[in-house]
Amino acid sequence: MPRPTLYRNVHARDLLDAFLVSAVVTVLLVRFYLHITGYPQIGGGSLHIAHLLYGGVLMLVAIVVTLAFLGTKARKVSAVVGGIGFGLFIDEIGKFITEDNDYFFQPAIGIIYAIFVVLYLGFNFLTRKERLTSREYQINVLSELEEAIANDLDRSERAHIYHLLNSSDQKSALTKHLRELVDAVRVTVPVKESITRKAIHCVDKMYTRFWKQRSSRWLVKSVFVAEIVVLASGVVFTIYTNIGDIEALFNGSTSYSREVLIGQIASSVVAGGFTIYGLTLLTSSRYLAFEQLRRATLINIYLTQFFIFVRLQFDALPGLILNVILLLLITFVLRQERRLGDPNDFSK
Repeated sequence: MPRPTLYRNVHARDLLDAFLVSAVVTVLLVRFYLHITGYPQIGGGSLHIAHLLYGGVLMLVAIVVTLAFLGTKARKVSAVVGGIGFGLFIDEIGKFITEDNDYFFQPAIGIIYAIFVVLYLGFNFLTRKERLTSREYQINVLSELEEAIANDLDRSERAHIYHLLNSSDQKSALTKHLRELVDAVRVTVPVKESITRKAIHCVDKMYTRFWKQRSSRWLVKSVFVAEIVVLASGVVFTIYTNIGDIEALFNGSTSYSREVLIGQIASSVVAGGFTIYGLTLLTSSRYLAFEQLRRATLINIYLTQFFIFVRLQFDALPGLILNVILLLLITFVLRQERRLGDPNDFSK
């Protein structure tokens, strides 16, 4: 059986999410900036430096960082910088699919949205929940050891490496040698912790204490319920304020703006479905529950906010900002659940 030429990264999902969220936020912020500044011409005279060129430069920087540097920090920087560059690049798609280079080509935002949807589905396929091969686990152990050399090795990082080793082939001589190497690496307990590490440990302890409180379950449930109420209210409000367009659409009178309206409502309903499903999972697994809330939030960022932006332009920004903040909080919770060792977390 031929060996694969590409090996999967256990941190791929987080990196690809960072890339895609950076791209989406960039597109929306660029359109907002251009709207409030009156679409200025950069370059002066007969020149106009399209922001697509800046996007190309940033994507080049991301590639160079990936090729020239090692470690998790380099990959994170590449994901964010590359996402920003891709957002600047894809925002100008209207100029390259029309004869008159029309940036304001109305379906352009829909095409951008479709591209992001395809990327989202593709990234989900690449990072789907399934066991890696033994060789992939071994390669990821070596990658984690890079970080241990660069930043020393603490207890949580060592535990994560052991988890990867336990998931690889125990009969393999390479696995045994890697385990011996990890055993030989001294766990670093800094004499004086940095302010950042102290803050992280403090937050970790606060999170652990929070979950031990009986009232925490009701508080977390209220977050899910609040999200469901917000989504449902948004759908009802959108239908109520656009009832004429919806009736016309059902009567066969279609238009681009009406189709966008239906897209917004449909994506909100799908996000609400994931949130409700997450609420039902809270009693069995917090990790799986917040995974569903994360999916709902990503749908809101990738789909719902795009539809709202098409309809309302920069009025969509407050919703985008709130969803990005929510995504950061959910990412924090999932990290804490990994630290606490949720048995339903298969991504470690």
